[in-house]
Amino acid sequence: MRDPKRLAELVVRLEDGEWHAGPELARGLGISRAAVWKRVEVLRRLGVDVEPHHDRGYRLSTSMRGLSIERIRDGLRCPAGWENLGMELWPVTDSTNERLLGEADHSRPRVGFAEYQTRGRGRRGRSWEGAYAASLLVSFGIPFALAPPDLQALGLVSGIVACRAIGRAGFPVPGIKWPNDLWYGAGKFGGILVELAGEAEGPLWCVVGYGLNIRRAAVPADSALTGTVSLEDVAPGRSCDRNRLAGYLIEEQARATDLFRERGFAPFMEEYARHDILYNKPVLVLEGHPVRRERSGWARGVRADGALWFESPTGRREALMAGEVSLRLPAQSP
Repeated sequence: MRDPKRLAELVVRLEDGEWHAGPELARGLGISRAAVWKRVEVLRRLGVDVEPHHDRGYRLSTSMRGLSIERIRDGLRCPAGWENLGMELWPVTDSTNERLLGEADHSRPRVGFAEYQTRGRGRRGRSWEGAYAASLLVSFGIPFALAPPDLQALGLVSGIVACRAIGRAGFPVPGIKWPNDLWYGAGKFGGILVELAGEAEGPLWCVVGYGLNIRRAAVPADSALTGTVSLEDVAPGRSCDRNRLAGYLIEEQARATDLFRERGFAPFMEEYARHDILYNKPVLVLEGHPVRRERSGWARGVRADGALWFESPTGRREALMAGEVSLRLPAQSP
């Protein structure tokens, strides 16, 4: 897509759900009718359910509202120091994390949104895909003059940020699966990816990326096998205002970051424990990459620096700083 901005403009014109004739869209966008048709086909390939009609034109088959910087900023209340937050929206991009990692200006916090990512990434290089405007894809670029205490726990704090924002939006609060996944029941709802640039002691540029499944279109067709869910699955019949949720996420990220910068993970431990879906559960830990080792045991909460307390079948307890953890069922915790 050579001009993703025009793609977003087309979505904005269609988001009311009404029929729009091809000539009308062409005039409004300043392009030809053939170009309108091509953009519609691009949207359909990206998962947008655009319905064509030979007389009426085009409309969206399902209600969908695009992200807008103006709508996100409306009513935004950030703490001191975040008023100058740089904010961008990329209709289509490779990866919001990559865009912010490549930023030359690390003097102030930044946030970037995307409606679609061509190379969205999760942990261990996994791809993160979805449909256009069906997810909330956002990355924060946060400068730290000095490395904060418990820096490795920033992903856990970000999980709490997402839980707070989703709760404020009026939806059930998900659980957090160490180290950086969000779950409803047995289904993954979202993921968080933290990446760093700079010096080990500081200054640091920390990029925190969120990928949250909002509409069912964001969920793969084989979701029954992959165990992936969306907010539409969790709260059927309810629509989510992604612009409002984005504003809540910004506010909660700002507040949590300021506290984390000053005091590390300690102030968040009690709240994290309330969302911890692994606590006292039998788990399987996969370690190493690309050669992997499997170990089974029990998750016993997290340490003050964000490490996972893992207990082996022999009762030996150790703190894991990294690894892939999954629930191991059926089994019983001793």
